Amino acid sequence: MGPLPSLLAQIGADVVQFQDASAEFDAIVGKVLALGRAELSCLAQLHFGGPAPLNALARGTDVERLELAGYVQREATRGGRRLVLTAHAREWIETLWGPLQADGHQLMATLPEEHLRIVAGFLSAARTIQDRHAARVARLLEEPGSSRAARQRGGLSPAALHRVKLYVEAHLARRILVGELARRAGLSVFHFTRAFRQSTGMTPHAWVQQRRVERARGLLSQSSLPLGDIALAVGFSSQSHFTTVFRRITGLTPAVIRRDRRRRAQ
Repeated sequence: MGPLPSLLAQIGADVVQFQDASAEFDAIVGKVLALGRAELSCLAQLHFGGPAPLNALARGTDVERLELAGYVQREATRGGRRLVLTAHAREWIETLWGPLQADGHQLMATLPEEHLRIVAGFLSAARTIQDRHAARVARLLEEPGSSRAARQRGGLSPAALHRVKLYVEAHLARRILVGELARRAGLSVFHFTRAFRQSTGMTPHAWVQQRRVERARGLLSQSSLPLGDIALAVGFSSQSHFTTVFRRITGLTPAVIRRDRRRRAQ
């Protein structure tokens, strides 16, 4: 009976510290995704719980902001409209929360049904895991390189680069302005253009064109859409512009790719 009060006090302190560490981890994830608390809570709900009706989302969630950033999209169902994560957002979010969840499940699977000392040890180990993963995600906010020369060369942080790429993938069918990409990275257009090239070896315009061509290759292989419709679907103003860019990047025309696909299918 003697050690019970001190053990309960230890557990209480560990719970508080675990909650603080959990809040810190989510705050870092929010910075990486450039989202507020309500939007982050919405993404967590969609990631761990699956698609949700619009009226069931976290209070204060800015759905339009999440859509614009490329994180979510609306789907029509018999019961009304619901919100789902985009495929690219799900992949990225999994790299942030997934490893922590996996480690947590693995830890809980080892717990025997004993007494509070086990709970105390569990909370202590869980807090250590939380801190480790918070540090891992925080590194996504760091500028590449720690030396003076690396800083002078510049480059985007992994988090900023992910946000830009996510926006591009969500808006390939539309006109994509460099100014909007720069805002996603939190930089001026001048500094963003230079940093993006340092990180990818390409200009923002070249990157967008390459992603459009890659999306078009998928549509050429997986659909029977006319070439003009594919051109518009991936953000080109005309079929001739689409063909010119596609040939410059791949060395082949879309028509050749389409004919080759049909030949193999026969």
